[in-house]
Amino acid sequence: MKRDRAIVLCADDFGLSRGIDDGILALAARGRLTATGCMVAGPAFAADAGAVTALADRIDIGLHFALTDLAPLGPIPSLDAEGRAASLGRVLSRSLTGRIDYEEIAAEIGRQLDRFRAVIGRDPDFIDGHQHVHVLPGVRRALFSLYDRGVLDGRRTWLRDCREAPAAIWARGVEAPKTLFIAMLAAGFGRAARARGITVNAGFGGITAFDPARFAATFPHFLERLGTRPLVMCHPADPAAAADPSDPIDRARRAEYAHLASEAFERDLAAAGVRLARMGEIAA
Repeated sequence: MKRDRAIVLCADDFGLSRGIDDGILALAARGRLTATGCMVAGPAFAADAGAVTALADRIDIGLHFALTDLAPLGPIPSLDAEGRAASLGRVLSRSLTGRIDYEEIAAEIGRQLDRFRAVIGRDPDFIDGHQHVHVLPGVRRALFSLYDRGVLDGRRTWLRDCREAPAAIWARGVEAPKTLFIAMLAAGFGRAARARGITVNAGFGGITAFDPARFAATFPHFLERLGTRPLVMCHPADPAAAADPSDPIDRARRAEYAHLASEAFERDLAAAGVRLARMGEIAA
């Protein structure tokens, strides 16, 4: 079957652990991914940065901005006075009620961007957020300010838009309530980005229940009802790595890798008439 539709397939969480990084690197080397987002505060990021940079001719390498799961690079007292990682619930509640400090968030985005530049040696190809925090009120304002002030160029550093039309979400039938909630949080994000001349995806998929037994059956649905610049996220890790009891989705990551590395994944793409591409190709 002719593959006449292109999608970006982006692996999140590079730098969070060696097992995650090894899985992403192996898939990217085989052409099974076209983007990955780096958690620059992750314990494996600096050590594995050279390996991912060596694949820059094959994949987009971005900043996976984090406010949760990892301690920030600098103080964010409005989220945690002790400098610890904030919970997603705290980030959500404080952002949605206007109690997140803009200056603190702007400073942390700047610190994470600076670390990406220092380690990778250039600007990120894109920016998105761990657990989608980049679309939240206050956070998105600080992110957009980087483009407004000329710190980043929207033609070279694209942004992930997590919004989909509700009809498409319901028709797909995969984690619809969770996906609708994230889409609601992202309302207006893509429009605001495009008004600034920033490239964004149009169409988003990959939200799952992180059930290892269901990923292979679920994945083909993310290739349906695609937008004009679709992006599908994933969270693979090397199944040969030692188990990580601190990672609540460790088993799901291994199942994702197994499917993305399989012939069944190739059949999924062929059946949907889809091929993998980088954002620059799709945007052009």
